[in-house]
Amino acid sequence: MDTIEDFSRIAAAIHSSAVNPDNWTAALGDIRHLLDGHACALTVSDGANTAIRNGNVVSEAQAAYSSYYYKLDYVLKAVERGPVGVVRDGRPLMALQARSEFDVDFMRPHEVTEGLFVRLTTGRAPTCLLIAGPRPPDKFTGLVSALVPHLQQALRTQAHLDELRDRGDGLRDAAHALRHGFVVVAPGPRIVHTNVAADEILRTGDGLRTHAGRVEAVNPHIDAQLQRSVHAATGPVETARRGDSLTCPRRSGRRPYRVDIVPLGSATLSPASGRAMIVIVDPEDQVEPPAALLRRAYALTEAEAAVALLALEGHGVKHISEKLSLSLATVKTHLQHVFDKTGTHRQAELVRLLLAMRSVCR
Repeated sequence: MDTIEDFSRIAAAIHSSAVNPDNWTAALGDIRHLLDGHACALTVSDGANTAIRNGNVVSEAQAAYSSYYYKLDYVLKAVERGPVGVVRDGRPLMALQARSEFDVDFMRPHEVTEGLFVRLTTGRAPTCLLIAGPRPPDKFTGLVSALVPHLQQALRTQAHLDELRDRGDGLRDAAHALRHGFVVVAPGPRIVHTNVAADEILRTGDGLRTHAGRVEAVNPHIDAQLQRSVHAATGPVETARRGDSLTCPRRSGRRPYRVDIVPLGSATLSPASGRAMIVIVDPEDQVEPPAALLRRAYALTEAEAAVALLALEGHGVKHISEKLSLSLATVKTHLQHVFDKTGTHRQAELVRLLLAMRSVCR
């Protein structure tokens, strides 16, 4: 390498690849060019097979390797079993099975007769760096050794970011599956994230809507209360962040939304860091627990489950009797069996129990 600037440029490209994995091809291409090699790639093993994850490799060679020759690659198998972080000369590795099918039919036709190899990570699925070509790479061993810590740090960073992305994707998918609306807000207040249910509620503008990047109640009096509650929940560390609940009337005349404002996490010294969650519950969008669930959970008969669901709707014995075409005595008997099996004693207790069994998912 000619200058410190060249080394710094390649190191910077390696670290940028941790944030944007698409950059690996260019970063590895720079290494391949400087070492005058035919190929430079990162490979990953699952313990049985090895695959090229990122690389600057001739497409024909990569296709042949990925479709067949990866199974015969004794060179990388030796590297994967070797020490971590040690740059290894390819010649003694290639000589381990000279004249084998992999040597004769893959490495030689692609002029892979020299190279440097490094196992970069620990674990049962190690990532390795390979630099291969037709010319001795001895003079570049020091350079590759100096790049190894940068490659290892970039891979650790990338793995951590991938884990955070997966976790974020999982949380987002979980939020979208919920029946209630969830809005995460930051000081301002400004909307940071909404789930599908919240999007649908806010889009209708029936009592709640978005305006200037924030959640707003259509009713001015309710909106003033909402904004005070959000401000209190996203306040700085010097104040006691607190939650609140309110009901929000709807222009459609439907039952009002229940809105809960909940502080999220702990406030830090930064007054702009507090976040809160606005939970919007639509009482018109509640799914009753299925009769099959009640039968399975409490060993209810089909008739007992039907009585329980009508009791959940607030109906009395007379209405249930007429609805199910049963005598009053039979309904009372079924209801008593439901009380006994669910451990409740009054209809109000039964209703609370069954409400808790409503699915929160869409």
